Amino acid sequence: MSPARWTLILLAALTGVGAALHALQTPPAPASPPAAQAPAAAAARPLHLPAPLAASRAQDGSASRAATPPGSTVQAAATPRIGSEGYGPHIDRALAGTDAGQAWEAVQWLRQCASNPARRQSYESLRGDRIPQELLTQLMLEADAEERLCQTVTAWHWARLQELALRAIRGEVPNAASGYASMVKAGDIAPAPRQQVADALRRDANAGQPGSLVFALAEGAAWGLSDDERLAYLMALSELDGHGGPALVESWTSQGALAFKTAPTSRQLSAARVAGRQIVDRVRAGQAP
Repeated sequence: MSPARWTLILLAALTGVGAALHALQTPPAPASPPAAQAPAAAAARPLHLPAPLAASRAQDGSASRAATPPGSTVQAAATPRIGSEGYGPHIDRALAGTDAGQAWEAVQWLRQCASNPARRQSYESLRGDRIPQELLTQLMLEADAEERLCQTVTAWHWARLQELALRAIRGEVPNAASGYASMVKAGDIAPAPRQQVADALRRDANAGQPGSLVFALAEGAAWGLSDDERLAYLMALSELDGHGGPALVESWTSQGALAFKTAPTSRQLSAARVAGRQIVDRVRAGQAP
């Protein structure tokens, strides 16, 4: 393993962005979900990042609304208690309303329903391994309970996934853009909404949101983000962690730990340091971009 790879792993461990372990353990959505559940385009796509980057970008769960950046238009909304009615009626209310936070909560329920069958199957496959059987049983019971909540989610709800996601993105829900972008392929999205997602990715990364920084750095090229932008995000991420800096960045790029169209020049790296420092300064000053 190269020094750059070890450094990436160390950075991920020290960054400690929430839900890292959960993200690494959660399997991808099933390839052929039931008809009443997500169509293939709506299912949560596995994001093929280096393991430490995957850990760092684990940010797009419902907790992403907990820390609203300065200047955000999002209004905090209490998570509703879900009973035997399941997720369907709550998604209906999110669609009927205008609250960006509720819209993103609905997106999370849809994502959970898409991935739940594969997650349940993975727990079953672990029986007999060196894992406490009580834990596996509890996880399977939780997956079964989740499946019951998903029974009131219909094809009509899945068809409104993009609408809900874009409402959350326009409402500046933290990390909504990167969360939605990780579910779909950029080429499958029409030009206008694709541009909205790309603009929001830039906005969130420039605000220093850790998950958005990592996603924009690792996957932003597919959404039209330039190498110069991605280098700036790499610089910012390394400084915000407190265990990086320019030397670490140069090590990553020179050893190919991250892919760019061409090897960054010294001029690009210098400009990226300035742009990355601006992001860091805004974060530390508690300012929105």
